[in-house]
Amino acid sequence: MRDMKVLIAPVETAGFVANLVQGLRQLGVDAESYVSERHSFSYDVEEEKKSLTVRVWRQLGTLFKRTPPFPFPVRVALLAAQSVVAWLVLFRSVRLFDAYIFVAGKTFTNTRFELRLLRLLGKRIIFVSLGSESRPPYMNGGYSAGMTPAEAAPRIVRASKKVSKTVQFQERYAHYVVNAPGTGQFHRKKFVNWFSMGVPVPEAQEPSLEDDASESRPVRILHSPSKPLLKGSNEIRAVIASLKHKGYAIDFIELKGVPNAKVREELACCDFVIDQLYSDTPMAFFATEAAHYGKPAVVGGYFSAFVNQYVHDDDIPPSAYVLPEQLEETVARLIDDKRYRVELGNAARRFVRGRWHSRIVAQRYLGLLNDEVPDSWLCSPENLSYLGGLGVSEEELKAMVRYIFDHYGWDAFQLQGMPTLEESLTDLLSQQLADENA
Repeated sequence: MRDMKVLIAPVETAGFVANLVQGLRQLGVDAESYVSERHSFSYDVEEEKKSLTVRVWRQLGTLFKRTPPFPFPVRVALLAAQSVVAWLVLFRSVRLFDAYIFVAGKTFTNTRFELRLLRLLGKRIIFVSLGSESRPPYMNGGYSAGMTPAEAAPRIVRASKKVSKTVQFQERYAHYVVNAPGTGQFHRKKFVNWFSMGVPVPEAQEPSLEDDASESRPVRILHSPSKPLLKGSNEIRAVIASLKHKGYAIDFIELKGVPNAKVREELACCDFVIDQLYSDTPMAFFATEAAHYGKPAVVGGYFSAFVNQYVHDDDIPPSAYVLPEQLEETVARLIDDKRYRVELGNAARRFVRGRWHSRIVAQRYLGLLNDEVPDSWLCSPENLSYLGGLGVSEEELKAMVRYIFDHYGWDAFQLQGMPTLEESLTDLLSQQLADENA
């Protein structure tokens, strides 16, 4: 039904919301976005058209997240004020929209009452997970970065219980939940495979620059970590240093905290990118942006050993997605083999401009809204066995899992009734015990 009015809210990440709105509109769907804060890259160009209530709600969120932050009492007041205005935004929206696509596991009020109200009023509800909001915290390096298991475990156990409850409550009230198999361990119902839907990518504006690397100049490699510790930047630098020591001519560019325009400038000039070391997706947002320019991405992650098991071949975005311990040899191959490098970059560009074009991705979301969902899109949590995580090495994960098991017990992992995942967890615990006794 293209005559339904669709609202996409409330969190913008890397243009996901703006691009999905654009794609739906290209299909003739009346779509709009309400996001809780102004993004630094100004994805929403229609802010002035929003109602005063929505603009006030958004401005309060922007002030709350500003850098440098306001003093703590001011931030508390801003958050309280935005929470109150959020109810006004919600009540306004139910008069205007027929369907809601909630991004990043958030709603306007983040309350059970909100979802119950929307279902009572007959609204269509879709949740789209982007990873961190549904990934088990003990698999998320962001919860333990720079901390020992003893320091991080109490917070991780509390967070695991909260995330598990949130995921299962949302899947109870949503018509569909979109999530990746690498982050779907807390689901108890079938969910839509994130890779079957794709990332909405706008019409390409970037020139398709040719790879002109030759023996006369070093190969230019770009790394632009948003969070260096989680992205494995220290290990990536060590790989580059090792390759240079072996005689490889490398111009390594690392960008941190720079405007997006600078990142794009470097993407246009580089030969390929190294995204991160511990990723549970072969093409996250930075690698997707690189693909616009026909630049291939090297991505490390333990999910690389599982991706063919859970994702259809046509849905796997092209990248050099390898186990973390294979990073150095993979980078060396892209340096040595220009033909492979160019072909992989071209394949990535064709993929994001084709299967991930915003209009095509929007067509799939329209299918969800209309209950036109093929079985091939669905993922059964009972079949999941992956527990590799993001931003955390296998050794760190084993140590954390062992500490939680020893001090909090089996139930702390929130995997009750999931025999395949429980078996994977048992394997991790056994491996850790074997490592300790070796």
